[in-house]
Amino acid sequence: MDSEVVPSSLVVEIAPILRAAKEIEDDNPRVSYICRFYAFEKAHKLDPASRGRGVREFKIALVQRLEREDAATLGRRNYSDALEIQAYYKYYYGKYIEGLQNADKSSRTQPTNAYQNAAALFMVLKAVSRAESVKVADEILKAHAHVAEKAETYNHNILPLGPESSNQALSRYPKKSREARPTIAEVAFQLKDAMKIQLEDEVFQD
Repeated sequence: MDSEVVPSSLVVEIAPILRAAKEIEDDNPRVSYICRFYAFEKAHKLDPASRGRGVREFKIALVQRLEREDAATLGRRNYSDALEIQAYYKYYYGKYIEGLQNADKSSRTQPTNAYQNAAALFMVLKAVSRAESVKVADEILKAHAHVAEKAETYNHNILPLGPESSNQALSRYPKKSREARPTIAEVAFQLKDAMKIQLEDEVFQD
């Protein structure tokens, strides 16, 4: 199964993150990986037993992709994951959000995509920074506030980042060092183990 094809039960929460990951992968493969990792953890939290239609296959395809991408991008990063995504957010904001001021005002697709991606990036950035105990730069918080304000012009609903977001995905690991975060290998093992238990239960019920 294609890891980009999101099951209907997860599409609202997961698709915007994977869409952003796909669109930025040429700019920064490591940040693209970080976004996909966050999307996987969020999907696993939303449906830990993988009972939704196509969820199990989606998770397996995504975790296999993450294993490959982690190995390919880990050595290419310049900072910790939190600092890497913060640096990229600043770059993205400067190039794609501030750059919209000089864009063709008759084009509505480009601004919408840019704001969607910026919203998804900030969600992941906030979670990863919290997990690694890294302060989100004031410059980034101001940039996100600008994105949220301007997004209303394009009738785009920014992804929710209220109090409930502190219980989602990577943000479940507050005040811990990067070493304390689960690696993709650990997540893959847990997923495969959970799949094994689930399959055994299904056989027993039959």
